[in-house]
Amino acid sequence: MSLRKRMHMEKPRPLPPDPEHQAMADEHISPGFLILSSSLKLLYRDHQSWKLCGLIHRMQQGTVATGVIPHAVLQVCAEVARLMQSTVHTTDLDQLQIKHVISDRRTEILVLAIGLPDANDPARSEILVLLEEVSRPLVGLLRGAKRRFQLTDREVNVVQHLLKGMTNKEIANEMHVTEQTVKEHIKNIMKKTKTLTRTAILLAVSGMIPPQPPDSQTAAR
Repeated sequence: MSLRKRMHMEKPRPLPPDPEHQAMADEHISPGFLILSSSLKLLYRDHQSWKLCGLIHRMQQGTVATGVIPHAVLQVCAEVARLMQSTVHTTDLDQLQIKHVISDRRTEILVLAIGLPDANDPARSEILVLLEEVSRPLVGLLRGAKRRFQLTDREVNVVQHLLKGMTNKEIANEMHVTEQTVKEHIKNIMKKTKTLTRTAILLAVSGMIPPQPPDSQTAAR
């Protein structure tokens, strides 16, 4: 089942109505998500992603535009679509992701596009886009994820790097550990969040979709 269908069929788990979660919502510190088809047709968007798209328009063009995906974001997605065409059968999502930072003097927005290929029907492949205002802190989001999923400090650190679009190698270099250690951390995070992929980890910690039953055969990519 496609990621878009899962997100429409499954409602996000309700979060406890405590002040910390309310503050997170008020400050809009969670990343925004878009899902596009391999032909760059918009399939899904959330409120935060649309706000950040509008901010990108103002940053680059000085005008307010609503309901339009910025050209810079589409360019990144187009490159991911080309990667999927040449590597349809890969299971390493690190090979199918591109990150790009859009910035002006005051704001930096990370655009992370991840290809989700469908080996059986390439036309049904999708592109997940994470938009994050990296100049704003993610402390509240990470603190909430740590409490909900009982993550260790090292696992929270890995999640923080995943949200920045880092590969296993980049995370290993940043944390001064081996890539195998990073993979073990990701496996543990998948188990705790009941997810199957790195992409699903991002969605779970952001409260976008409920976790899926773990598959013992699934390994961290």
